[in-house]
Amino acid sequence: MEYDVAIIGGGPAGSATALALKQQGISKILVVESGRYETIRIGESIPPDTRILLDELGILEDFLQEKHETCFGSCSSWGNDELGYNDFLFNPYGNGWHLDRRRFNAFLAQKAMEKGVELHCGTKVQSCDRIPSEGFQLQLVGEDKQTETVTTSFLVDATGARGSFAKSFGARKLFLDQLICAIAFFDLPPSSHFSKLTLLEAVEYGWWYVAKLPNNRLATVVASEPSIIRETGLHRIENWLAYLKETKHVSKELVDCSAIDSFSVSSTPQAKVPKIMACTAPSFRLDRTTGNGWLAVGDAASAFDPISSQGIYKALWDSLKAGKAIASYLHGDSRGLEEYESLISSRFDNYLTQRNYFYQMEQRWPTSPFWQRRQERTSLTNSELPLAIARIS
Repeated sequence: MEYDVAIIGGGPAGSATALALKQQGISKILVVESGRYETIRIGESIPPDTRILLDELGILEDFLQEKHETCFGSCSSWGNDELGYNDFLFNPYGNGWHLDRRRFNAFLAQKAMEKGVELHCGTKVQSCDRIPSEGFQLQLVGEDKQTETVTTSFLVDATGARGSFAKSFGARKLFLDQLICAIAFFDLPPSSHFSKLTLLEAVEYGWWYVAKLPNNRLATVVASEPSIIRETGLHRIENWLAYLKETKHVSKELVDCSAIDSFSVSSTPQAKVPKIMACTAPSFRLDRTTGNGWLAVGDAASAFDPISSQGIYKALWDSLKAGKAIASYLHGDSRGLEEYESLISSRFDNYLTQRNYFYQMEQRWPTSPFWQRRQERTSLTNSELPLAIARIS
């Protein structure tokens, strides 16, 4: 099969790029997704002005019908022990949302298919070879081990922070930071009136985050760097719970909550403890996000500290810019790729300024390795930072 554009990765960045390309009149689009939108994912808060991007993609009304949990802003213990509030009360775009990420990812993929995009789920790219003056040839393999060969005039890397294909084309990651997030999910009691604000609490070894998800559930996250996670054992259930109990604000929100995906403690069969899910959260950008016939979007192009809550917004923003750049390229004008490259770089510089300012605000633990490193590491480096969760085991 021959395609105008093949997108590797069917997450928010990949599906939204497919939608943006359809708006640009590109007809033959393939999205290759290794999963099937069944994996549990961390919920993420998105700001009110995300509705502008959803509207530009032509899916705002359908998104609103999905009825994700309303978010009215955030409250945080950051820089002092008391909670400060940053709400959306006077935001001209209204409220934000706490996303059910698995359902949101599947929603974007469905909208792309409804527009005529071809989606291959449960499929991986076995090989990718450049065809001189014609684009790329991809060898695809499905879950049944059957292979298929396709060609494409343009290739989009939407593989997340791995950036698998951009790396093979010579792009290098310029790192700023690397965090590990240890996550557990809880059910709220039926009578709960949990706040629709995101809760953030800084601690000596990192920070905690709590947000409500659909179906009366909470996502609870502690973020720190790999060495501290390993030394404190925060990736182990008993240590995670012990550190949780020591928090001033987060622990209060989980009183009477029950763990999801839990198992019984052998000595007390009635007690339930959560299973901990760990994931990496790198902060970097590529030294080049485009090349001859290819482009990277979303976290494949640049990844932000999760404290920014900009992952989804950034993916949608990238997709709209990428759609225009790719359409321009396919019509014989490569200047769109150059502009996209510049936009990604400029946006990361703005993020870097905001991220550094935010971490500098916290001065309560001047001898803490976590805060010292966050406040000293303020610019990109060529040094490779560890991405493997196995290093904390």
